Amino acid sequence: MKNKIIYFFALFLLSSQAYLSVLYCQSKTTIAVLSFEAKNVNQETADAVADILSTELFNTNRFNVVERKSINSILEEQKLQMAGVTDMSTAAEIGKLLNVEKIMIGTVSKLGRTFFINTRLVDVQTGALELAQTAKSTNGEDGLPAAIADLVKQISQKITVEGSIIRVSKGLVLIDLGKNNGIRPGQTLEVYRIGDVITDLGGTIIGKTEDFVAQLRVETAKDEYAEAKIVEAKMPIKMGDKVRLTTTSVTVPQKAKEVKKKKKKKTQPATPPPVF
Repeated sequence: MKNKIIYFFALFLLSSQAYLSVLYCQSKTTIAVLSFEAKNVNQETADAVADILSTELFNTNRFNVVERKSINSILEEQKLQMAGVTDMSTAAEIGKLLNVEKIMIGTVSKLGRTFFINTRLVDVQTGALELAQTAKSTNGEDGLPAAIADLVKQISQKITVEGSIIRVSKGLVLIDLGKNNGIRPGQTLEVYRIGDVITDLGGTIIGKTEDFVAQLRVETAKDEYAEAKIVEAKMPIKMGDKVRLTTTSVTVPQKAKEVKKKKKKKTQPATPPPVF
């Protein structure tokens, strides 16, 4: 009997660990980089740029990047090609097949001796363009790695860090974002709740409503999670609410307060100049 209890306890721990691993993995944005369209350059160069870009995105520790071999394998099964995809709606459909949140498409072109890398990041759920970023190399192909590194730095700074509330207790909340996601003590987090989807007249999803819930301040940050304190709240925070890293303070909507009018100081007339 004792051995059975130990066995089930060990099984429980393993299951919990596996669940937490999946949970933490999901806190990172999952992204896939398709092969870029080659313009005035050979396709091998464009493919190399996409490969290096995928590696650099992974090294930021901000994204779960789908291996390009896996992308090719899945698309081959669906009899699709990922080379030269520049249409956002097509990219979004491919993103759904790959089960990713964001998908990156772009071009590599050459004008004179300068190489240009143009990227577009598409939100798979909405099919909307989320980010467009360009980098260039004036040092030919030798300068492409440095240009890609700078490009990834710019992309990382512009993509919003998002996670979820996983525990709420006595004014403190636990979020599934940590140091590995760029979270540090003292940062401000916005809590929001996803509402209804927004569609155009044709029924295509073009967005979603969000309700502001609260503002948090990060107190402690571990590698995979962080503890934050509630600074202001418009409504009670619930497990599953989304959190977003913000760069500026978020003001909770309040009733308009009467603004006291400041009395203007009476300006005395200027002294006329003496008459001679």
